Amino acid sequence: MAEKDLNSAQAAAAAANGSWMRRPWCVWTGLGLVIAGFISNLVFLYHHCPFDLSEDESHYWQWSHHLAAGYYSKGPGIALIIHAAVVVGHWLGYGHVTMPIVRTPAVIFALISGLASLFLTRRIFRDDRAGLMVIALSAAVPVFVVGSLLITIDSPMYCFWALAICALWGSVELSPQESAGNLAAARPLWLYATGVLAGLGILCKPIPIFLAASVAVMMLAHPLLRRRFKTWHSLGAVLAALVIQIPTLIWNAQHHWIMFLHIGGEGGLEGKISLGAKLLHAPLTLGMYVLSQFGIAAGFVALSIVLGIVRAVKHARVGPAEQTIGDVFLLAVALPLWGFYTVLSLWTKVEPNWPAAAFFPGMILAAGWATEKWNQPSERRRAWRGWIVVAVIWGFSLVVLAENVQRLYPVVAKITHNNRRFSPHHWDPAFRLHGMKARAEVIEAIREKMTGKGGLLPLVITDRWDTSSSLAFYLPDRPFVFCIGSLIGGRQSQFDLWPGLNQLNPATGKLRFLGRDAVLTGSFPWSSLKHLIYPAFNKVVQLPPQLVHYHGVVIKRMAVWECFGFKGLPEVKRDQTF
Repeated sequence: MAEKDLNSAQAAAAAANGSWMRRPWCVWTGLGLVIAGFISNLVFLYHHCPFDLSEDESHYWQWSHHLAAGYYSKGPGIALIIHAAVVVGHWLGYGHVTMPIVRTPAVIFALISGLASLFLTRRIFRDDRAGLMVIALSAAVPVFVVGSLLITIDSPMYCFWALAICALWGSVELSPQESAGNLAAARPLWLYATGVLAGLGILCKPIPIFLAASVAVMMLAHPLLRRRFKTWHSLGAVLAALVIQIPTLIWNAQHHWIMFLHIGGEGGLEGKISLGAKLLHAPLTLGMYVLSQFGIAAGFVALSIVLGIVRAVKHARVGPAEQTIGDVFLLAVALPLWGFYTVLSLWTKVEPNWPAAAFFPGMILAAGWATEKWNQPSERRRAWRGWIVVAVIWGFSLVVLAENVQRLYPVVAKITHNNRRFSPHHWDPAFRLHGMKARAEVIEAIREKMTGKGGLLPLVITDRWDTSSSLAFYLPDRPFVFCIGSLIGGRQSQFDLWPGLNQLNPATGKLRFLGRDAVLTGSFPWSSLKHLIYPAFNKVVQLPPQLVHYHGVVIKRMAVWECFGFKGLPEVKRDQTF
């Protein structure tokens, strides 16, 4: 028998008797890749990252300046993390907060998540080669690589979710001495660790709540898992997660449960669209959701996840209880989350990143399938290996393209002469990460022109919470940029909880910004200008469309007004918009 066939035979034998397929070089290679990715991300971030802070990231940075137990749309986790990063940055001598400082926690979370996937894959499949496989496949998922650079709520939530799943596996994994008829006592420390880690993840994004549903599925589907979780310590773990939420729940009670209302609105519960219209759009929103999940996983890897799920289902149906515990565990963690958002997509539009946490167990399932195919003793092995290599190369190529697409901008500008039909938002997957600094430079130039000798820089007012936050970060003096979107029919935001333009000066009892000039930018309908903006100032002048250039391409066209002499916004009744 050839050496490679002997290795495959050994692997099959190891799987059959539950022993471990040891390949130390796979472990060290996997660790090396994770650490190399961490270092390369730091170098990329601090030396030549072309990505401006996204508007969401800027909004969370602004939260970190107003620490609270809760916010309009999420818990306090992301604000605390960015605040800690800024404090550490000051300790290290970075007096001015920069984009890399804000994003450094994301790189650290990605490192921890990568180590967690390597650890858990090895433990579940008892195969060092599977650990290396999950790292190789993860490097081919664009949303993982680019996401490891962005400090959104998904970054820390995914990390805590991954660690919670690892801890949950620690509470159920069979030791070499255990069998179906000889189970040792439950491991309560691992259960409580799961509860604490899930609770910390919920502070960033509510997704870890799904672990409760996953445990319920495990108990229904597998007798050994049922016996493991049938203990009061399981309820103790849930209680630990809930205790961590108490400050946020108190904050929500004090603010009319605004966070829950917002989440319900995102889930399509606001009732603004009729049931019939939702049913007509259901096939479209479902199709968009499915395509988005394949898109963020670069197609080939997404199909590998599907094949990994099929393999696990087949194995769970026919294998002995001791050997199927890992398959049922992973399926129970991944499928409820994907299933929930699949059903939700029939009702409303689901953003691609909402079920991103399901990719953690999904990638482990894919690694189990890929390791099995890579080492199977059959004539089709070469074809499967080719498939896996192509998947990794294809995904990694998309990552390289996304991180360097700005290099194409000068070429496109020259060829298309900045024709709007070829705007980057049609072809640049990273479009939302470009041009934020350039937009702020346009606004700053207008502010400086309006400022008289020795005068104050004008206020800045926008129609959107995300635009306001982005301008606040990139304007040189880091001003508070006001958002009046909810007054003109837009959604409410955190800005509706912060003091607005009509705030009073405590010393005088008069409007704090009385007489101040302002720059107004955004999409304001004529009714809003007529009834809200014009009465609020002595004089309002609309400027020609302001063009925002990035690497020679016009990427934004901004509507801007110069506003002189603030008098106070007109009184707006509840539910009245312009």
